Amino acid sequence: MGPRAQKKQVLSTTEIANLESEKKELEGALKEAEGFGAGTAGEQLDKGKIKAQIKHYEDEIEAGSPGRLAGKTKDSLYREEKELEARFVIGLPTRYEMNHPGKCPGAVRKHKHWLNENENTGFVDRYRQIQRTLRPGEERSIETLRKDK
Repeated sequence: MGPRAQKKQVLSTTEIANLESEKKELEGALKEAEGFGAGTAGEQLDKGKIKAQIKHYEDEIEAGSPGRLAGKTKDSLYREEKELEARFVIGLPTRYEMNHPGKCPGAVRKHKHWLNENENTGFVDRYRQIQRTLRPGEERSIETLRKDK
């Protein structure tokens, strides 16, 4: 399975919370406008447009939520996660190399090579999507795979 196999873009919990707060803001503005009569600021608001924006936010939240996974899907995602983690560990600079590149000759070159092999090919984005799907709110970072020395 390639890095772009899953079409659905899963949003992080922070992104979902931001969309929900935007939606609540719009709902509040719409509710405020309903209480006023003709010739007031409430009449000047485009209520149809605000309702359309609220619907858009609801659709985005629905599309970006991980949802429930079937057992086979979960198993395949866990398997793909392990494959990606095994791929990432190969050539991943250690924490010491990243924190002290001046003391470790070739650390920058090693990091750039790792980026070209993994991040620029879409594997890191795929790993993030898997993490957001399997562990919403508790995603694992690639930094947890990095060795200390």
